[in-house]
Amino acid sequence: MSELTTVRTDATEKPGLHVGWVMPPFFHEIPVDTDDAEEAAERLYETVHQVLPGGTDDERLRMFVTYAAMLDELRGAGAVYAGFCLMDMDGRPSTANVAVYRMPLPDITAEDALSEALAALRRAYPADDVRLAALPCGRGESRAVVRIGDAPFELAAEGSPTGQPVTVPRGQIQVYVPLPNDAEMLAFELSTPSMEDWDFYSELFATIIRTLDWATEEEAEMAAALSQAQPVSGTAPDPEAVQRLYAHSSRVLDGLAVRGRMDEGNAVSAVTCADCWAKGLTSACTARHQWQVDDVEDAVLAAAVTRLDEVLQAQGWLKLSGTAGQSVALAADGGTGTRVSVTLIAGRRRLVVEVVAPCTRTVLAAGDSVFG
Repeated sequence: MSELTTVRTDATEKPGLHVGWVMPPFFHEIPVDTDDAEEAAERLYETVHQVLPGGTDDERLRMFVTYAAMLDELRGAGAVYAGFCLMDMDGRPSTANVAVYRMPLPDITAEDALSEALAALRRAYPADDVRLAALPCGRGESRAVVRIGDAPFELAAEGSPTGQPVTVPRGQIQVYVPLPNDAEMLAFELSTPSMEDWDFYSELFATIIRTLDWATEEEAEMAAALSQAQPVSGTAPDPEAVQRLYAHSSRVLDGLAVRGRMDEGNAVSAVTCADCWAKGLTSACTARHQWQVDDVEDAVLAAAVTRLDEVLQAQGWLKLSGTAGQSVALAADGGTGTRVSVTLIAGRRRLVVEVVAPCTRTVLAAGDSVFG
């Protein structure tokens, strides 16, 4: 299974605040995170060979030169992440770039920063669509400024397939989102010269933006314990699927054979499984029940993790991964059914449990009973 890439940065002035977003696996990272020119060149060289394994030396050189020039510009502009994709759209090549910038907000509130950004962008791009928008990210909705317009660029002769400089038309979306510490703003930017694929890239970019989140140290530890399934905002899970998840959660609770406080972190949500999201399918395809056991000694929870591993394997579940006494992930029906992952958050007296139904695009889920 292809893994999603979770991009996280601790570059905020508020102690303990982690900021992250999720990129699909077909985006290749441009090494803006190093000031070492030799290291950057080596990493970019490796990336080019991964993207064009069967390409000619001339094709790889043109790609290397193009992204090397882009790397300098991105790093100079303060990018904290940059990536590109090269896709085959029914036999036609297609590409897009995504960059994320960090901007300090000295002596100004997030609300005033949004107003200033809105006014500045409207002055700079009078023909573009520039507006305020509510984004379902972080802890609910976050206000942002969005700009959608054209951004043609000049392709240098050494990067051009014709050997001559050429002006390339390009569509661009920029999203400016203030962080909750009133100290910084993130700017996300999608650019693509493949305008025939604009609808695909704009929808994909919207999905990336919706994964933006921030968390304290403790919340970041909990997030790391969960799968890469992506919640789908505004979509309710199927009631029958919810009942089946509760049934599996009941069995997990019985297998753990441990009791603690369970009044927090109990949520069922519609999600896109990691496999579908990696393929660019962003609508809900399954449901996830997330819950936790609190206020129990770590040693007792570690024993519970081991006990659940043994119980479910004895019932025919397939073990997918795990670390003794710390975490375990298993799947029913030989690996194609419901998935359960349990992770001990060491030092927090907490066990995080996730139960995910099978993807409805490929299989039908089954089950009964009610959790609790």
